[in-house]
Amino acid sequence: MITDKIDKAILSVVQRDGRVTNQSLAEQVNLSTAPCWRRLSKLENRGVVDRYVALLNREHVGLSVMVYIHVSLNDHNANTVEVFDRFVEQSTNILECYSVSGEYDYLLRVVAVDVNALEFFLMKKLLKLEPVRSANTSFVLKQKKYSTALPI
Repeated sequence: MITDKIDKAILSVVQRDGRVTNQSLAEQVNLSTAPCWRRLSKLENRGVVDRYVALLNREHVGLSVMVYIHVSLNDHNANTVEVFDRFVEQSTNILECYSVSGEYDYLLRVVAVDVNALEFFLMKKLLKLEPVRSANTSFVLKQKKYSTALPI
């Protein structure tokens, strides 16, 4: 839980720059360094700050294809879901997986080196998985907005 506007300010800065120094952070939120460090530590310890990561440019690391895949399962029994969940966890090309309402059961965000690699993933892995009834793929043509910062 965020307690006040200073916590929000700290989190806003840290979301934009996870490598910000405590000195710079304190200056940006108008605190001295010790209270700033204590506040950030509390936010980290309470799980408000989940982790710090480096966000890579996928095209610069050779992953030029990104798709969203809607997946429908054959049924929803525990074994089916467990098999699908295990597949998702083991598939490094799947960046995100959401259980969703509506026509489909899951929404996946998947990256690949090229269309051939994506086809291999779809045809030889995802669609060969016994629990998967169908998959509907949408190619990302152009990214219009991308942010990891939550609107706090």
